[in-house]
Amino acid sequence: FTFHGFRYVEVTGYPGTPTLDSLEGLRLNSAVDEVGSFECSNHMLNQIQEITRWTFLSNIFGVQSDCPHREKFGYGGDIATTSDAFMLNLDMANFYVKAARDWYDAALPNGMLTDTAPAVGIQYCGVAWALAHPLLLYQLYQYYGNSRLLEEQYETASKWLDLVASQNPDHIIKEGLSDHEGLEEMPSPQMVTPLYCYSARLLSRLAGILGLKDDQERYAALAQEIKDAYIQKFLEPGTGKADPGTQASQAFALYLDLVPPAEKEAVVDFLMNKIANDNNGHLSTGIFGTKYLLHVLSDLGHTDIAYKIVNQKSFPGWGFMLENDATTLWEHWDFSDNSFSHNHPMFGSVSEWFYRWLAGIQPEPDAHGFDKIIIKPQPVDGLSWVKAYYDSVRGRIASEWRCENGRFTLDIIIPPNTSATVFIPAQDASNITESDISADNAACVRFLAFDDGIASYEIDSGSYSFSHFTPPRGGRRSARR
Repeated sequence: FTFHGFRYVEVTGYPGTPTLDSLEGLRLNSAVDEVGSFECSNHMLNQIQEITRWTFLSNIFGVQSDCPHREKFGYGGDIATTSDAFMLNLDMANFYVKAARDWYDAALPNGMLTDTAPAVGIQYCGVAWALAHPLLLYQLYQYYGNSRLLEEQYETASKWLDLVASQNPDHIIKEGLSDHEGLEEMPSPQMVTPLYCYSARLLSRLAGILGLKDDQERYAALAQEIKDAYIQKFLEPGTGKADPGTQASQAFALYLDLVPPAEKEAVVDFLMNKIANDNNGHLSTGIFGTKYLLHVLSDLGHTDIAYKIVNQKSFPGWGFMLENDATTLWEHWDFSDNSFSHNHPMFGSVSEWFYRWLAGIQPEPDAHGFDKIIIKPQPVDGLSWVKAYYDSVRGRIASEWRCENGRFTLDIIIPPNTSATVFIPAQDASNITESDISADNAACVRFLAFDDGIASYEIDSGSYSFSHFTPPRGGRRSARR
């Protein structure tokens, strides 16, 4: 009545020489359907996607565990960093409803959310791990349209955040685990305070969905107060440094919108210098910073840098794991023969990056059951094609692009009862075609803008094929939404 994660099996007492055909192993996981697929022209990225999926499947047995062979605990930090990646690969609609209710069941009498659910007595991780509960409420609404769970669980999330606020009147979080398994300094105040701000914004958004205007405004005001406190204490004006000046601290500040507009360029430059000069094109981030870093780089038009990071075969990175015969993701960037696990999902956010930024499939921030879609592919040097789909609750969303014979082509499928905004990288919007017709004259295609080498269109459900001569790729600043 249990399960075990393992890689090697010892057989004794077998009458002869056993072969792989002589043995049968039963691979188990909770009953979740596979709903997404990603592949590209880079074989190593396909391998990373494969070992990530294996890791995900071997860590869902009633709870999303940290590993299937050791603790088997449902840590909130693992969910907060990988839930998007899980949902783009697997149907987590019911599984994550159960997870959110687990946090409700495990909450302490005063309303404090625990580090794990079910609770196992561990309580030192803090805000970043409790974040899993309100984040799941938002994502289950955004991906699957689950409003009922939000109504059921809102009070639990609200009570938790109000308790955290009462314990931190200066809006600076003093304790808690931050960017777990990062390779640089990870002080709690600088790293957890941004996640506290994120939590307040989530509660404001959830309250808005439920029509709770007073709560929406109250939590929005709290988020602004936290942001102001963070900027005053941790952002060094004019330097671009978000204390302590690591890749993770810079990515946290940018991803969580804690940077004043006048300082943003300097903060980005500081981050880029860290990657190129201090880390030789590698990452140094932990489980939150890795997710945020890849997003920030791609969102700001530096997908080529993110691609270089993911494509590294030397330490640290996913390629280094593969070079050392990994078949699932590791708990730590370095190989371990004893203390660290070699089957941990928390660095699996890279799969989310494959779908969201290389293929470009994203839900709009205010989507309700993926009814509003973004298609924003990011062609980079080193890739000649990318192919992905996601079977949403509305139907299949597909994005496939290729660069061949000097031409960029993007084929899209948008399901019924949805709309999408599609972004086309191009030197000249007037030369973009859809199904061999000028995009300006194509049916169900409405031009929105041309900004910094990106043309955007609104499209209805249906199949589309956009095409244009291949633009210069990599290092371009993309249109922001």
